[in-house]
Amino acid sequence: MEEKKEVRISKIRDSKSEFILNAALTVFSRKGIYDTNLEDIAVEAGFSKAALYNYYQNKESIIYNLYIREINNFIDKLQNSIEYSINEMQSFEENIRRYSFLAFKTFQRHFNFTMSMNLLEVFESQRKNKHTYLICQRDKYYEQGLSKIILWAKEKDEITSSFPNISLCRVIDSIITAVMLGWIKDEKIGYIEKAVEDLISLLVNGVKKL
Repeated sequence: MEEKKEVRISKIRDSKSEFILNAALTVFSRKGIYDTNLEDIAVEAGFSKAALYNYYQNKESIIYNLYIREINNFIDKLQNSIEYSINEMQSFEENIRRYSFLAFKTFQRHFNFTMSMNLLEVFESQRKNKHTYLICQRDKYYEQGLSKIILWAKEKDEITSSFPNISLCRVIDSIITAVMLGWIKDEKIGYIEKAVEDLISLLVNGVKKL
C-alpha cells in the first residue's frame, strides 16, 4: 500500500529536524553555546535562517530538543543495546556498571557541548510554557533505569537498605553527577573505567573500604 502523503511529509520533517539538531550539536561543540547563533546553525545545516524557523523558533528550543533526544537515546540503549542493557538476571554490580558506563560515555561524547552551557538557564527560559511539564516527565523517566536496578537488587537481597528506592536513585545519580562536575572543573574527561569501578566499590563496600 502506498504510503500516505501526510506520513511522508511527517517523515521528511522529522528527518530535517534531526539533521538540524546534528548540525547544531556540531556548532555548539565548536563555538560554544553563547557564541553560536541561529545563522551559524542554519549555515552548518545548509538551511536559510528563515527556513530554520519552520522547525525551531529559537536557540533555546534547539538546546531543549537536543537534551530530550539524548535522554531518549540513553533510555533506548539501557533497554535494547547488547553492551549497555540492564535486566533482572544480571547482578546489581553489573547493572550499575552498564548504567554508569553509559552515562559517562554519553557525557564524554558531548563534553565540549556540556562545557559551554548551563541547562538551568536554558530551562528557566522555558518555565512558562509546555516544555516545563515535558522536562519533569522526561527526568522521571530517565530515573527508571536506576529504579529498576534497585528494585531487582532488593528482590534478590543484594540491597538490604531500608532507604526508599527513589532516595537510593538520587544518591547514585548524585555520585555520577559529582564525577562529571569534577571533569567539568578540570576541563578534561577522567579515566571512565576507573570512575565506574570506584563507583561500584563505593556502593558495594562503603566509604571506609575505598
